[in-house]
Amino acid sequence: MCGIAGAVAIAPDARPDRARVEAMSRRIAHRGPDGEGTWVAPSGRAILAHRRLAIIDLVTGDQPMISADGSVGLVFNGEIYNYQELRAGFAPDAAPFRTDSDTEVLLRVLQRDGAAGLHALRGMFAFALWDERSGDERSGDERSGDERAGDGSAGDGSAGGRGRGRLLLARDRLGKKPLYHATEDGVLYFASSLGAIEDAVGRGRGMDHDALGAYLALGYVPAPMTALSGVRKLSAGSTLAVVHGGRRGSVSTATWWDLAPAPPAFEGTYAQALDTLDGLVNDAVRLRLRSDVPLGVFLSGGIDSSLVTAVAARHSTTPVLTFAIGMDVAAADESAYAEAVAKFVGTEHRAFRAHPDLLAMLPTLVHHYGEPFADASALPTWLLAEQTRAHVTVAVGGDGGDESFAGYSWYRTAARLNDIASRGPSGLGSGVRSRLLAMASVAASRLAPRDGGGRLGRGQRALAVLAEPSDAERFAALRSLFTPADTRALSRGALREACTERSIARDLRDRYLAASGSALRRMRYVDITTYLADCLLPKVDVATMAHGLEARAPLLDQDVVTFGMSLPDAWLSDPRSVESGGKRILRDLLARYLPRHLFERPKQGFVPPLAEWFIGTARERITALSGDGPLMDSGWFDRRTLRTMVDAHMGRRRDHTSRLYALLVLDAWLRQR
Repeated sequence: MCGIAGAVAIAPDARPDRARVEAMSRRIAHRGPDGEGTWVAPSGRAILAHRRLAIIDLVTGDQPMISADGSVGLVFNGEIYNYQELRAGFAPDAAPFRTDSDTEVLLRVLQRDGAAGLHALRGMFAFALWDERSGDERSGDERSGDERAGDGSAGDGSAGGRGRGRLLLARDRLGKKPLYHATEDGVLYFASSLGAIEDAVGRGRGMDHDALGAYLALGYVPAPMTALSGVRKLSAGSTLAVVHGGRRGSVSTATWWDLAPAPPAFEGTYAQALDTLDGLVNDAVRLRLRSDVPLGVFLSGGIDSSLVTAVAARHSTTPVLTFAIGMDVAAADESAYAEAVAKFVGTEHRAFRAHPDLLAMLPTLVHHYGEPFADASALPTWLLAEQTRAHVTVAVGGDGGDESFAGYSWYRTAARLNDIASRGPSGLGSGVRSRLLAMASVAASRLAPRDGGGRLGRGQRALAVLAEPSDAERFAALRSLFTPADTRALSRGALREACTERSIARDLRDRYLAASGSALRRMRYVDITTYLADCLLPKVDVATMAHGLEARAPLLDQDVVTFGMSLPDAWLSDPRSVESGGKRILRDLLARYLPRHLFERPKQGFVPPLAEWFIGTARERITALSGDGPLMDSGWFDRRTLRTMVDAHMGRRRDHTSRLYALLVLDAWLRQR
């Protein structure tokens, strides 16, 4: 687990700037406090830099990792959990390994198999591989289509493409490890953090209004966009290839793993599926316990982390260390449940308490995320990571169960709304939809002062979602933080224009339609490729790596995820509990390890009590949003609309907690520009 940075010349007359790469490396030093290294390719066309958090092979696993002949260099952030099995698969007469690290195994797999070798990897990763000789010993017909297309090789003046070189960037299937990139002066710069890229290409880059419009819709900026103009994220499950040379060189991206096509349906019985899942989870947890440094488990007391903890305890030869964080408000505090699970399983448990003013950490979080990020659970996650790092270097968690096994409440909400919309001979006609929208508008203007934005607020949103013409558009509307109507009322200037030109709801709809299978499978696919990849996983990565802590997620093992996505809907929905809803098979699996009374309860989010804070201790900060300051100075927002939103929340007429937090984060980000 580390941080990587680097640069590669795209055009033949360009050269990367070592000073810029070293500046990027310094910016990500927190991701790798145990070592650093920089390698300049013999040709000078590529520079790779690395900051190391030592987890596997503490003595000989330093990076950049260079091939024996010095022509290929690799920098790698993450872990390849099956590296021992991959290493054993090399022929007995193959060149001997020089280290005991997973990095060298990755290098050898890529040298042997190229990008096709990605499919053999079980792990989390973002890496950069520079091959100095790429093109030197192969004819033009032997090069891939991506290399040939647009590379200007005709008239290159070099036989067989000599003097070229190839960079391969890649991210893991689900996006556990980040990678950002931008082009400046004919050179592609890349790094593990957005802030590092900004340091390299200059802080004068403007803001991407399309990305900020997406942020209003989702609460995060989805890949491949970032909040900075001309800077991009490499999407989860994707590669980016740079071929140096020709008249211009070439840059191409490709998707190497995608869940959109439904995997083969599981053909056995429910009992057989339960046994299969048990084996997959045990295998995934066992692999993620490999570590040469102290390791623990994040235990919230929920289904996913409790399952991971119980399985880890069975595989560990020593008592498992578990870590939880509690909050002062009972509705947001699961620490007692975590303690009960820890006691039953027999872990060495440590519980921390969140301090009352988590919002004081907001400027620090904004700095590390590098762009607006409005998932409020990042606040306690940050604190949990900080406290846990004092005890261990690796923390295993329960991320992934909700997407693969349908745990979110909005899946059930969408199903109910789709059922209502489908009634009648032809569903809801346009006239009915218009009346529903009118009813939603009336409901918004008549919210009872003491309702707190509860049933009436949810009812208004349900009417607006129900008015959408298809299940795809209903789900997109359900997953939007600010609806298109909200955004039109609130935004102004360039931001409003960008929101009009690019609709995130339309993007979500198209992604939904691209997937195969049932409505439930399509919804989960959308969440895996957006909410999980671009919100939940960055949240954990930034919060943990800021403190030099590695986070691992067994339930995001590709075999576990693919298996979950292959199951029939009936095995995911739980008819025994309307409140708990989904994850039926995961609950039944956990019942093999824990008594049900320890986990059968309504799902509880890991979110601080912002609604009450905004009315109480943070009231002044929220009311100041519509006053003089960077948010209003941006020219992006209508002051009157924002004041109306704040007043409605303060008067408990409508709950705008998530929207106000998104604006508070945006304001904090603008203050650092």
